[in-house]
Amino acid sequence: MLMDNKQYLESIAKDTRAAGTPKKGLFGLDLNIPPVVKKLLIGVGIVLVLIIIVAMIVSILGGTGDKERDYVDKVYLRTSHLAKEIPAYNKQVKSSQLRSMGTSLVSVLNETEYSIANVLKNDFAAEKIDESENTKINESENNAMAELLTNLDNAQLNGLLDRVYHREITYQIGTLLSMEHEAYTSTKISGLKSALETSMNNLNQLYEQFQNFTSN
Repeated sequence: MLMDNKQYLESIAKDTRAAGTPKKGLFGLDLNIPPVVKKLLIGVGIVLVLIIIVAMIVSILGGTGDKERDYVDKVYLRTSHLAKEIPAYNKQVKSSQLRSMGTSLVSVLNETEYSIANVLKNDFAAEKIDESENTKINESENNAMAELLTNLDNAQLNGLLDRVYHREITYQIGTLLSMEHEAYTSTKISGLKSALETSMNNLNQLYEQFQNFTSN
């Protein structure tokens, strides 16, 4: 069937518009980019990716260092607090076996405290070793010790010191062992690793003794 004049003219107009309109990409942008510009854009993209990767690596390494110091601070503060507070309650315990284990624990804590203090001074250049630079750690450790002392004080008033002392000290040894393990796996400092290995070996023995203790 032959097209009338109007249809023929419209057909020519459509073909003309289609041929004269350049191909466009998304949002109507012209994708006919010269090769030189394409290479330049690719190069810029590669540089940006490298910058992002380097920034991520620096961030990860920096975060690891901060965590290492935090782990050491936790170990030191918990150790020093326990070494300071346990002897007073240890004297009030009726069981001679519990007192003996408590005395051994204080000896291990004092040795660990001394070793970790040297690491903080020599390897972390810590001006104050009786508190952490991280206020959250100070607050957390102070709260943990306050809870322990409250439990022991209440037990002493109610004539239950031996039972509660045994339970609480067993828990504290287990918690300290976990802290020391975190510090050990986060560090490459040989002096710190050595101090933690000695402490963990001694604490493991005491932990078994406390776990196996039964009151007469």
